[in-house]
Amino acid sequence: MNTTTRTIAGHDITLTAGERYLAERPMASRGRREYPVTIRRFVDGRPDEVAATIDGLTYEAANALLAAFNSGTTSFDGRVW
Repeated sequence: MNTTTRTIAGHDITLTAGERYLAERPMASRGRREYPVTIRRFVDGRPDEVAATIDGLTYEAANALLAAFNSGTTSFDGRVW
């Protein structure tokens, strides 16, 4: 297993090279102050296993990380690491 670390939107993230991942955050809700971003590895073509979580993000910071990480044609493409 070959892992590599990349900096995405100011966050150092270490994942397995050659695997496809998708970043997601919880829906916005009144009173919520933190929006953790969860990065899931694709299994059989669908996001499944949690590979990393970045906690303590504001709504704006979480959205910036999502936009930078999910860099495919659509946001549901995720990225190959």
